[in-house]
Amino acid sequence: MTLDVIVFLNVRTWLGQTPAGDPVPALLLTYPAQRAEGVDPGVVEDVMRRVAVSLGAAPAGSPVPEVGVRLGVRGADALMWFPGCAYALKIARPEWVRALASCGRALLEVGLDELSTVASVAEVDEYRQHAHDSGRMHLALADVGRRPLGGAA
Repeated sequence: MTLDVIVFLNVRTWLGQTPAGDPVPALLLTYPAQRAEGVDPGVVEDVMRRVAVSLGAAPAGSPVPEVGVRLGVRGADALMWFPGCAYALKIARPEWVRALASCGRALLEVGLDELSTVASVAEVDEYRQHAHDSGRMHLALADVGRRPLGGAA
């Protein structure tokens, strides 16, 4: 994963629930929709597939892989590491980070299509549902821990 892709990612966080009703922090990564001129959907899909592969995420509908430590908590911020990358994605959402620290893991979702950075909650929910139904979403369960070897500093 490269720094320019990490910086470019659109990040959404929320608190979801497991099928058993336990709280689980969730994080959605998407390609931000361009306001003026569109980007080739093939380019968007290629970038987001690389993100999904880097995180070890699998297509929705298959068993959700447990990918080990990908997240760390530092004060009010979380860091998400990409294996073999010298950089991390900083997530500065204090309530979500507190839930992440308490839970010890998070559901990662990687959408293969663009999503506006100003999309409403309803639009994000619609995007997620459509992406799950159409096979355009990849999922992984990531643990919280110390920086993995070979990851970000």
